[in-house]
Amino acid sequence: MKRAREKILDAVILHGVVIGSWLVLRLVKRRSRRLQKALENFRAIYQFRTGATGRLLIFSDGRITTRRGIVPEPDYEIDLIDPLGVLKRLAKNPDDVIKLLMENKIDQRGNNFYLFKFGYLLGLCQRWFQELWERISPHSDKNL
Repeated sequence: MKRAREKILDAVILHGVVIGSWLVLRLVKRRSRRLQKALENFRAIYQFRTGATGRLLIFSDGRITTRRGIVPEPDYEIDLIDPLGVLKRLAKNPDDVIKLLMENKIDQRGNNFYLFKFGYLLGLCQRWFQELWERISPHSDKNL
């Protein structure tokens, strides 16, 4: 049984990961026509959990919101079994989600369409940041 301190840390990590994702998606959505288009008619509820703590990431026809709580039937659910392990793994390599599954740090349930769509949306964000970096970096080929 987890101690109270570990439960609090797990909850902080969970909320931080989801709110961080929400902030990135909102930021890029304001500046990326590709992401805006991808979100136009998309509706989904992603539920992130650790124990009894949950946070939702909600997509609704171009809008992105987040809130605390658990719903009975989300479109996709990701359970952080080892939130600290997830945070460490993502800090090392954010693209290594498969290893999180193989190492039993996360569990997931739901229609895999929503998993792939979420990956696509995050990929659009990553691409936007890469393009931004190329434009502002003094070492970019465009600036030579």
